[in-house]
Amino acid sequence: MINETSPLLDFVTNELSKAGFTITADIDRVEGLDFLITAPTGRTSELQLRSINLHEEESIKIQKLDYGQVAPHRFLGLVTIIDNTPRAFYIIPSATFTTADNEVFFNHPMEMMPHLSHWEIKVYTAAVPKLAQYEISNFYKV
Repeated sequence: MINETSPLLDFVTNELSKAGFTITADIDRVEGLDFLITAPTGRTSELQLRSINLHEEESIKIQKLDYGQVAPHRFLGLVTIIDNTPRAFYIIPSATFTTADNEVFFNHPMEMMPHLSHWEIKVYTAAVPKLAQYEISNFYKV
């Protein structure tokens, strides 16, 4: 879980509040869940928040056991960081991982050692148009 007082959380909260969403921490400590986000319509979704510093990393791995179940109401929030500043916020539906495209989203099952199974998101210049469909502004329609 991201430190709740971090600039990263401030960035995410600000981006969600622009569209009238509210964000609350998961006080029940449900597996794979960091926050609940509520749309102006009252619809609540689950969010696991992750970040990637693009000066240090080219991909991020999400352990399947840590993420929990794939469900229509569960999302991965990915914040890209450049020069120590949050720059973009993507909300990726969990179903995206089950239909990996092997360009940006990868599925790495480890049948012999399932605890090592993970998904991977690669962030590189050519991936930006694909990731753009998951920008927070497109989530406002939910």
